[in-house]
Amino acid sequence: MSMPLRDLLTDWPDRFRHQAVLVALAADTDPDPRQLAMALLDTYHSPATPTEVYHCLLEAGEFELANGMLTDCRELRDGAARFRQALGSARAAADEAVRLKVGELQRRAEDADIAPHPGLDTDELRERARLRTVPVATRLAQYEKNLDQDIATAVDALRGSTGADERSPAQTTYVNDLLTAGQLRVARAVLEREPPGALLPEAVPQLPPWRAAFDPEVVRQVLVDPSAPRVAEYQRWEPADPAARALLDAYDDLMSEMGCTRQAVVAFTSALGRFLGTGDQLAPVTARPDGAGFMTSFDGLFAEDPLRHFHETGRVDLFVAAPNSPGLPSDLAGLQQCVAVGRGLEPSGYLGGEPCAVLSTRDLLRLLPLTAHRPTAMLRLLARQWPLAVLAGRSPKDLDLLLGSGETRWQRLRWIVDLAGLGDAVVVDEMESATGFDTGLLHTMLHRVAPGQPRTAMLPGGRFASWQSDTDLVRAMEEHLAGRCQDDAALATLWAALYVAEPDGRVRMDDVRAVAAMVATGKDTATAVAAGAAALAADGFLRPDGEDDVRLLPRAKVLGMLAQRAEERLTRAVARLPAATAAEPADAQSALLAQLTGWHINRHRLAPDFAAFQSLTGADFTDRDELLSTARRVLAQTEAGDRLAPDGTSLLDQVLRELAAEMSAAHAQVEVDIRCPADAHAALSANALRVVFYEILENAAESVSSTGGGTVQVIVQIDEPDLVVDVLDSGEGLVGQFQDRPTLVFRKGRTTKGPDRGHGLHQVRSILADVAEGPAEITLGPAGDAHPTLRGVHVHLDLPQPADKADR
Repeated sequence: MSMPLRDLLTDWPDRFRHQAVLVALAADTDPDPRQLAMALLDTYHSPATPTEVYHCLLEAGEFELANGMLTDCRELRDGAARFRQALGSARAAADEAVRLKVGELQRRAEDADIAPHPGLDTDELRERARLRTVPVATRLAQYEKNLDQDIATAVDALRGSTGADERSPAQTTYVNDLLTAGQLRVARAVLEREPPGALLPEAVPQLPPWRAAFDPEVVRQVLVDPSAPRVAEYQRWEPADPAARALLDAYDDLMSEMGCTRQAVVAFTSALGRFLGTGDQLAPVTARPDGAGFMTSFDGLFAEDPLRHFHETGRVDLFVAAPNSPGLPSDLAGLQQCVAVGRGLEPSGYLGGEPCAVLSTRDLLRLLPLTAHRPTAMLRLLARQWPLAVLAGRSPKDLDLLLGSGETRWQRLRWIVDLAGLGDAVVVDEMESATGFDTGLLHTMLHRVAPGQPRTAMLPGGRFASWQSDTDLVRAMEEHLAGRCQDDAALATLWAALYVAEPDGRVRMDDVRAVAAMVATGKDTATAVAAGAAALAADGFLRPDGEDDVRLLPRAKVLGMLAQRAEERLTRAVARLPAATAAEPADAQSALLAQLTGWHINRHRLAPDFAAFQSLTGADFTDRDELLSTARRVLAQTEAGDRLAPDGTSLLDQVLRELAAEMSAAHAQVEVDIRCPADAHAALSANALRVVFYEILENAAESVSSTGGGTVQVIVQIDEPDLVVDVLDSGEGLVGQFQDRPTLVFRKGRTTKGPDRGHGLHQVRSILADVAEGPAEITLGPAGDAHPTLRGVHVHLDLPQPADKADR
């Protein structure tokens, strides 16, 4: 084409009626003159309007050309705002389509364990698609074609390895299904981590679905009545063998109007044991006092090898409901695992809903045709109703013990995920990828996704719901990580490490120090980073990797997600760090002696060297070095639990009122209400009483102060031969794990108040255990109904009075 003709067409006003002409003129190279002429002739006698051409360009993805029309075409100027809105919507749709397609291809490559193509730059492709979609679509189609070829090659290689291995038919079929779905990474993990011969979830077929049109009671009556006409649709529920037939007959007797008797319960549990393969070992059967039915237990539910480690004894409580029972008794919630059978009882339909799982008539009928793996199939029905703690433990430590070590972790997690109804090996792979198999993160993830979820909502299409888009889950995992940091220094170091970490997890400590200092003003970040790095290394987050480098552990995707918000979190954490110390350091000796003055001195009154320390502080002239040395010994003795015997006699009212005055000076927001008989004598020394009640009152005062102030009440009653003491407060009460297990607070180091705490109540219990004229006891729990307004913590003590009261 000659330049004059091109110039002519470029200035031709009617060019906006011919889409082919606009496309040809916008090409990078000169168009073929003959093709351009033919295109022009094809539309010359019936040219389109500029508006029609504009919308055709939008449909064809020629956004740059459409934008040029808005600038140069006079006919479009009147509706420019409307046309620009249409252009913006079309560009946004093209941008989103490219993002979704690139994400799909990247996920396919990741699932197939194939490195993504370096040229698959999402930002670049999205930018190009906002100009013109055809070249981008061509590039993506070519990449997808190459990816298909790479996946096909890898699939052929893995299929060959499955044939050479002695795998079970169920596992081979499952691996082939994974390969067909493009889940090569998961298929490889199954082949490498699950040995031939091991019982895998895929070897236990899912129970056949129950048709909603069938009434379970009608089916049961037909099956147990030999004279009833055989219904073809019910034949699939026929018992598979005599043991299954005996279980059905025993269940039928139990469900009859007058059949819920002790003998019927014994017969049912015996038949259930034989059905599960454990024989006729029977547990005691006890009638409930409330008439709701019977309590007993049975074995065999955890009988198969992969499941034994989920239950130490294998014995499970069984509640048999009376015919007129309205539902499950509330006291069953306190049992670890419980199964209930009874007329009209139905499962709730939700994961992790009840400590007591219901074995309904419908589900019992679904079990009867099985010839193998009956315990596992039954456990699938029941475990999905129990709290997840039954399978995954109540804490990360419990989960770590359940999972074991090595490849056992993968295999056992597979069973947890299967029995809880969360999915298959694809889900396990997602969880491992998300958490790096860090037990704390994994425990958080399991317990966050399981409770209260409908059985059909968690895994649409059999795939694990995308955890990355679950903002509550990601937040819970972030909170877990933050909770493992001992202090603000460790938290700031963690966020700094996430901010500077390289893709392989390597962290240069120089970068950590630099980025922490960059966001700080007047903060001692160097000291904080050093202490924080040591704490993170002790927790297992960081591992030395060179002279001054570390590696971030675990290799978890969630850490990469959190890295995107690391700068903001780091800024907050650094802001909470202490200010940089002045050139003149604080007087460490004065800080040491401050621990042995005022209200807090009461903690140390039973230390063997406490009397010597008091003598030194009361003397007119005292050698400071001797005073400091004695103070250090007193503090060390308290820390080690080295103390004098608590024996003696003291007036409790006097001790409590002296302590109340000292506490009021230390905690101005706390009102202390002492109600004690004037003649209440305790068989403990005054110093022992001071230590005991200091720890109790200090805990109460801290709790009350955290809510803005309130009241601590001490009530003493004489109940021969003891003194009964109740301490109540208006604080926030027991929190966390102590709500269900208040006795944990007496264990050394158990506290919610941060590091270097959790020794006080442990010391109190030890002192009371040493009282010569015992028993001296302490219990702790929520205030409950003890007081209408003081709803915090209730501490109860039984203190002995002196044996010889006449000498008081």
